[in-house]
Amino acid sequence: MKILSPIDKADEAPLLTEAGADELYGGYVSRRWQKKFSLMGSPNHRYFPNAQVNTLSELKKIIRSAHAGGARFFLAMNAPYYTRGQYALLFEDAEDALSAGADAVIAADMGLILRLKDKFPKLELHLSTLGAVFNSMTPKFFEKIGVSRFVLPRELTAHEGAEVIKNNPGCRFDAFIFIGKCPNVESFCGFTHNNPGLVWPCEEEYEITASQGDSRAGSIIAAQAAWSRVNRRAACGLCAVKRLLDAGVYSLKIVGRGGPAAMKAGAVRAVKEALSLARAGSEKELTDFARKNYRGTFGADCSPYVCYFPGDFQTCHSEAAAEESAF
Repeated sequence: MKILSPIDKADEAPLLTEAGADELYGGYVSRRWQKKFSLMGSPNHRYFPNAQVNTLSELKKIIRSAHAGGARFFLAMNAPYYTRGQYALLFEDAEDALSAGADAVIAADMGLILRLKDKFPKLELHLSTLGAVFNSMTPKFFEKIGVSRFVLPRELTAHEGAEVIKNNPGCRFDAFIFIGKCPNVESFCGFTHNNPGLVWPCEEEYEITASQGDSRAGSIIAAQAAWSRVNRRAACGLCAVKRLLDAGVYSLKIVGRGGPAAMKAGAVRAVKEALSLARAGSEKELTDFARKNYRGTFGADCSPYVCYFPGDFQTCHSEAAAEESAF
């Protein structure tokens, strides 16, 4: 199982590979793209400058540093869609990155995927979480048009992810594991997160009341209220690493483009330790580490609302408690 980390600057590469990252991914916005479309038309689903590689020379340095540290580099071109007039520049930017040694492209837009595969037949293509792999048929469809690797949605449980993986033995799958979550389904969300200093719509505090409806209204209201009390940037799925390993997940993906280098490196070290415990230790050791690391990283106790696998949250914690009481 690999560890996939975000990267924004070349000087982060040694920190991340030394911490244990096997793969790195980042977004590149060329000067020609910025001049014509600005960051509001970002090609990689990030809309603020510190989440971008802004020059080709910096991109080349990142790729060289990644390879020197034994890691691969993936270019994120994962906006949900593009206008017809944007494809020409997308190809130019992709060609720059591939000429510099980028190992794969992460994409979401069907038009881009088809055009990239036509223009670069040997290109390794990954489907972004925006591609909405919620069932076993989705990878089968995209595999036919040249996609070989898939990022599982945050909304799937470890068991559901395992079913998708089992039914697609020729494909590789990534699962999110640390930093950043959302109350919305990302592949269906139309919000633009264009400024990290703003309060985004998914973070607004507001009150819901039920004027009519069935018994689900109460749980929906409770969930919204709980989301308003947690920090969506403080997400974790370390407790589920053993389940993901057993499920056949190929790589654990860390969120954090635009974040501080120390945060990225700390996340990589935490995932590496969790993976080590998953391979050799008990559920209790893994859960104890995950809880301790969560408190140390985010200054709070973990919550199912910022758990990457909330369907497994109670199971993980109950099993650890049962194992502890057995001694």
